[in-house]
Amino acid sequence: MTSRIEAELALLRQHYALVDHLVAHAMYWFQVHGVKTPGGWSPGEISAVFAVTQGHPGAPPYGFFVPSELNLSGKQPAEHQAPHQPPFAGSWRFLSWNAEGWHPTADLATGSNLWGWVRTFAHRLREGV
Repeated sequence: MTSRIEAELALLRQHYALVDHLVAHAMYWFQVHGVKTPGGWSPGEISAVFAVTQGHPGAPPYGFFVPSELNLSGKQPAEHQAPHQPPFAGSWRFLSWNAEGWHPTADLATGSNLWGWVRTFAHRLREGV
């Protein structure tokens, strides 16, 4: 694990009680537990999964996985084809999402980071299904 990934993981763990991490398919995978969903979504708190490539942070993250049962007023969000299924137990749905304004710096506190990325998931969910 690179020092950047270690720092990203530590930052995520400062803000979420439980974050799982592993390497699979030549990617760094994260499962963040306790991610709150916007109003109307059920359940109101989920585990979200995403991966970054070996080129992180230069290569921005893309898309994230939510539990298959996540719904908005009984409707499932549109799912997109993912290159790999998450290496974490459960049934997952991949949501397309871009890291807009991704500008990483050597200092996590002043540039884009994975904690900021996770916080944008609510923006995607506010777009609806």
